[in-house]
Amino acid sequence: MMEEHVKRSIELIRNLETDKIYNLGFSGGKDSVVLLDIAKRAGVKFEAVYSNTTIDPPGTIPFIRENYPEVKIVNPRESFLQLVARKGLPSRQRRFCCEILKENYGIGKRNLEGMRRDESNNRAGYEPEQCDSRKSMKGACHVLPLVFWTERQIWEYIHKHNLPYMKYYDPPYNFTRHGCVGCPLATKQQMRIEFKTFPRYAINLIKAIKKFMETHPETFWGKNFDNGHEAFYYYINDLSLQDFKFMKTASIFKNDFEIMVNNYLGIHE
Repeated sequence: MMEEHVKRSIELIRNLETDKIYNLGFSGGKDSVVLLDIAKRAGVKFEAVYSNTTIDPPGTIPFIRENYPEVKIVNPRESFLQLVARKGLPSRQRRFCCEILKENYGIGKRNLEGMRRDESNNRAGYEPEQCDSRKSMKGACHVLPLVFWTERQIWEYIHKHNLPYMKYYDPPYNFTRHGCVGCPLATKQQMRIEFKTFPRYAINLIKAIKKFMETHPETFWGKNFDNGHEAFYYYINDLSLQDFKFMKTASIFKNDFEIMVNNYLGIHE
C-alpha cells in the first residue's frame, strides 16, 4: 500500500510538471518532510522554500539548516508581531498573516504543497491540482502529491526512510501539527496548549495587540477590551463577546485577566 502511494505521488508530480519550475513549500513539518523526499525521487526541477513566519516553534530554522540545507529560507518584510501591531489579531475569516507571510512567495507559481484530505473537513474535497482563483495569487496553481495520504502513512514513510523531523511531535510535547504558534485555524484548545508551551510567544503577542488597541481605539479590539491581556484571553478561549463581557462586568467575582492569563502560562512576576 505504501509503495503504491509513493508511486502514485511521484507520477502525479511528473505528470503535472510544466516548463515552470515547481515552488515547493517547506514548513519543517512532517508532511513537508515527506513531500521534499518524494519530489527528489520524482527527479523534477523544483526550488524548496521555507517562508519564515517569525512565529513558528523555537528551533525551526536551525532544524531546517542542519537537516535540509537545500531549502531556501525567505524572511518577511514585517514580522508577525509587527503585523498584529498594525492590523490586529488574525482569525479564521481574516487570515492576513497567511497571505502576507506564507502565500506571497507562491504568487503566480506552480506550488508543490503537502496538504492532505484527512487533515480537515475543509480539505476533504481537495483535488491533486487546484488553481487559485484569487486575483492576488495571479494564476498560482497548487499541486498536492500527498492529498490522498493519511497521517499514519506519513509517519510510516518518515520512519521507514529515517527522515529527520521536528522534536515537537514526540514526548513531552506530542504536538499533532507543526506550524505557526497559536494559529487561528487550529482549535482553541490547541492554541492554548501551544501558548502554554511557548509562553514568551504569548507575552509578545499581548504586547503587540496592546499597541494595536492604543493606535486603533475604534476597532473591535480597541472598543471591547481594556488591555492586551483581556484581548488575549478572549482570543484563545471559546467565548462569545457577550460571554466575555459577562465575565468582566456581571460576574460576582471580579476577574483580573492579567493574573488569569499569567497563571495559565505559568508566569509568576
